[in-house]
Amino acid sequence: MFRLLESIRLQNGNFHRLNYHQQRMDRSVKELSGQRNAVSLMEALKKYNVPKTGLYKCRVVYSDKIESVEFIPYEIKPVNSLRIVYDQEIKYEHKYQNRDSLNALLSQRQYCDDILIVKNGFVTDSSYSNVIFYDGVNWITPAAPLLKGTMRQFLLDTAEIKAAPVAVQDIPSFKKFRLINSMLAFDGPEIDVSKIVL
Repeated sequence: MFRLLESIRLQNGNFHRLNYHQQRMDRSVKELSGQRNAVSLMEALKKYNVPKTGLYKCRVVYSDKIESVEFIPYEIKPVNSLRIVYDQEIKYEHKYQNRDSLNALLSQRQYCDDILIVKNGFVTDSSYSNVIFYDGVNWITPAAPLLKGTMRQFLLDTAEIKAAPVAVQDIPSFKKFRLINSMLAFDGPEIDVSKIVL
């Protein structure tokens, strides 16, 4: 049986974008099992005495049912550099609990803080985040990420970012980039593209 996870931002007792996590959960269960997802995140999380102050990662492990829920105090890990790594075969279209393939690539980062994964000549994601690039006018996210993140989808739906193919040779044409995921909002650090190392 598959084991997946959702990492949900819990800030001062409020879950952020829970509907986006529910949509991804529903889609993953349907695609992996052929069955309709019977789990309501909202109803399941009501059973827990959640922290009322501070920033937490709510980590939900699930299959066709919820396996575990944790509330982990969250501190942003500073990322100032990315190393480009190549993998033509990697797949991570669902947020699997098993991250062995991503961790193997991350081990190639050398002195950089994280990696930028390139598949078939096109930029996908970092090891734990989607990436967006600034061209001087618009923020662009790669059209074919490994994982369609909830924050990425929210920003696309609200037209704050656009999706387009980003070839590895396009990177120097951008000015800066940001990493985004459910825990990192759109106001995260902006990093110069010169910090992406070949």
